[in-house]
Amino acid sequence: MPKVSFVIGAAASGKTYYIDQHFAGRDVVILNIYDYQQKAYEESGFKHMDMMPMPVKLRCLMKANDDLLNDIIEKLKQGKEVVAEQTLFKAKRRIAYVDAIRKAVDADIEIYVMCPGEERWQENISLRKLENDRGYIVSTAADIEFPNPAEGFDSIYEVSDDGTKLRMDQPLEKQFLEDARREIAEEKERIEKEDEKTRRQLELLESMKTRPFWHYCEVCGKKEFITDEEAFNSGWDYPPRIGFFGMLGPRTCGSCQMTDTLYWKIQTSGQLPIVMEGDLNDKELVTWRRIKGEPESLLEEEKGQGDPE
Repeated sequence: MPKVSFVIGAAASGKTYYIDQHFAGRDVVILNIYDYQQKAYEESGFKHMDMMPMPVKLRCLMKANDDLLNDIIEKLKQGKEVVAEQTLFKAKRRIAYVDAIRKAVDADIEIYVMCPGEERWQENISLRKLENDRGYIVSTAADIEFPNPAEGFDSIYEVSDDGTKLRMDQPLEKQFLEDARREIAEEKERIEKEDEKTRRQLELLESMKTRPFWHYCEVCGKKEFITDEEAFNSGWDYPPRIGFFGMLGPRTCGSCQMTDTLYWKIQTSGQLPIVMEGDLNDKELVTWRRIKGEPESLLEEEKGQGDPE
């Protein structure tokens, strides 16, 4: 029977070393979640991690987990023995993995949890030059939920300075599994809805390059229902050609100046370039709220006080 061995633990807890010492030299496939994460980050298009928005980073981590799981299942179907270095700190993440593997293939599933002593852990942190991250690493380790047999593992091992020992705690109640699977299903549904919303928004933004929409000059009040190209050729300063939808910038026709815009007022106020609605007059407030609502706010004509219904 094929087998997969998960090795989990906080950073610098000795996962890679343990795998090298106990599995190297055997006919096993060794997979590391770190490699999948780096690939997902590279494919995201962001060159630097510190510039990556948190939602994008989370999607990268999810993709890495999914890709690793798919490769594990594929190798198991081929009859391979797999060793996977993973995080899987939370029970519901492990349950999702175990459920997917059980559904796809008949395999033995075991997990090793790295639990080094304080002295050994500090040595590892120093060797990897992670002293500046020690607080984060320690807090991460405190969040690890030790695996329980109810999650579906055939064997659970605790790896400490004293060696490796089997640790099969008292199985948790069935409700534990039901709650975890419900949370997973709700999370998946929420993410799918967010992804669908993002997809629709991207399609809308792409359509704004060719479809006509309302252009409002915040200075003189002129408005025209024209395409982006028509507006640009007429001298309008307007997204998507000039600036970005939803972000403060000039919204003017070809006859008005940027120096009379809300954008200019905010940028030259001598204070932080932040819009405070309480400091805006009625005209500026209309402009700002229209900008915040772009591009949807530009698809239907805005009604003024004197406009017919």
